[in-house]
Amino acid sequence: MEIDLGANAFGIDFHPSKNLVAAGLIDGHLHLYRYDTESSLVRERKVRAHKESCRAVRFIDDGQRIVTASADCSILATDVETGASVARLENAHEDAVNTLITVTETTIASGDDKGCVKIWDTRQRSCSHEFNVHEDYISSMTFASDSMKLVATSGDGTLSVCNLRTNKVQAQSEFSEDELLSVVIMKNGRKAICGTQNGILMLYSWGFFKDCSDRFVDLSPNSVDVLLKLDEDRLIAGCDNGIISLVGILPNRIIQPIGSHEFPIEDLALSHDNKFLGSTAHDSMLKLWDLDEIIEGANGNASGAAEDSDSDNDGMDLDNDPKPSKGSKRKTKSKAANPVDNRAFFADM
Repeated sequence: MEIDLGANAFGIDFHPSKNLVAAGLIDGHLHLYRYDTESSLVRERKVRAHKESCRAVRFIDDGQRIVTASADCSILATDVETGASVARLENAHEDAVNTLITVTETTIASGDDKGCVKIWDTRQRSCSHEFNVHEDYISSMTFASDSMKLVATSGDGTLSVCNLRTNKVQAQSEFSEDELLSVVIMKNGRKAICGTQNGILMLYSWGFFKDCSDRFVDLSPNSVDVLLKLDEDRLIAGCDNGIISLVGILPNRIIQPIGSHEFPIEDLALSHDNKFLGSTAHDSMLKLWDLDEIIEGANGNASGAAEDSDSDNDGMDLDNDPKPSKGSKRKTKSKAANPVDNRAFFADM
């Protein structure tokens, strides 16, 4: 099923328990749609959330609110039932906010165009920590809940790992020849997979982040703009040729195409029951793909797959020096938020 949003959508997210999907548009609007199994998408609500483009969307508080991040540097919380603005932080970052993820039930993380990552406590409504690791925009983030580590990729060509228990930067990779655009954690936390502008998937072993342990080139030369984890062995890749593919990791292979848009893929998300894959692209279309048959067919292809043959000791956190190698001009630093200067997470409306 599909629907024309009327403008390009930069971010989408599914409600954690209901058949609702939210989309953040380039014109600053937030759209909320209800879907069913009868191939129907109906718009429930349209909200002018931001003055500039809405780049990221996430449901929080068990789906009661939607948090959006914008190029206008603001972060907004919107009530799902009423569409009313619950709270807003006008200057969440000094530059455009590019990405936003849920970390825990009471914590979210945001990344901006200057490479700054901020951690927000939604209970205290304050910035609890700030990491200035990168020199270019934060392209993607993911979170390892068991070890409380935030993994981020950047347009500067590096991956960083920030420990939220110690509030320190644990590791940063060597510089890649290309921008790192997306990241997921797979293989039960033993691998971090990054998509790049030249279409290569770079596989990092956990605890060995200086350089990748493997590369998968079959998606090249198409830029891998979005990665979405399906399970521990398979991910979904969205590329700038508009193709959405199901990809197996270790053994690395393209399992099958899932669908396509006419223009580059912008974002991907899974419904609460994993029945539907949502996709947006530069064609203003929101599409929902029924994954039941795709997953069933892919399971047959995946049976008998070889085990991960990488011999790295993946369970160890061995990167003790987070800084890039000598000769690099990049500086890695972590700055704790000054309690006196903490801005409210959202100023009550």
